[in-house]
Formats: sequence, C-alpha cells, structure tokens
Amino acid sequence: MELNDMPFLLLGALASVRDDKIKTVDDMIARGKDLAEGTKSKAKSSVQDKKLDATVRELVKKGKQESAELVDAVGKVVKETLDSLGVVTKSDIKAVEKRLDALEKKLSAAPAKKAAKKKAAKKPAAKKAAKKA
Repeated sequence: MELNDMPFLLLGALASVRDDKIKTVDDMIARGKDLAEGTKSKAKSSVQDKKLDATVRELVKKGKQESAELVDAVGKVVKETLDSLGVVTKSDIKAVEKRLDALEKKLSAAPAKKAAKKKAAKKPAAKKAAKKA
C-alpha cells in the first residue's frame, strides 16, 4: 500500500461498512478509487448537463424570437394585401362604430337639454298658481 492510496483506503473502508463483500485492504482501495472516479464522472456529466441546458434554453429563446418575427412579417404582408384589395378590416369597422357612437351621443344629448328647459319653465308657473289659491 502506498501513501497516496490512503484517501482511497478510507473511502473504501467507509463503503465496506455498508457492503460486507469487501474483505481486504486492496478491495477497499479499489472500491475507494471506483467511488472517486464515479464522483468525478458525475461532476463532469453535471457540467455537461448544465451546458446542454443552457444551449437548449438559448435555442428555445431564439426560436420564439424568430417565430414572433415571422408572425409579424406575415401579418404585414396580409395587411398590405388587404389594403391593396380594398377589403374592410375589423379596425376599419371599429373606427366607424366609434364615430357613430359619438354622433348618437351628440344627438341624444341635444333633445334632453330642450326638455330640461321646458320642465324648468313649467315648474315656476305651477308654484305661482299655488300661491294665488
């Protein structure tokens, strides 16, 4: 046994407490080396997994951005085509509806003002008649 095998001996001894199959010191050292290598490979795979996750996230982000750009481009082409054909769009209809609503409000407000003036004029006359009686 070499001095640099001591950490592996300790790892193997700890593992042998859990596992009764390891009987000799050499078995414990081998087991310790296996555990140490397994930990290193797990750490390497963990780093690789993180890099892979970052790459996947970046690709998904780019894909979403390019998808949005494509939808915008297609929307512009469709709008230009509809405009050139003279097709009425929802926004055109909504603009006309807003103008119509504004006109209806103006028209309905005008007769209400006239009716309010007539009622106000009738009430004082009724009060004078009540005073004379």
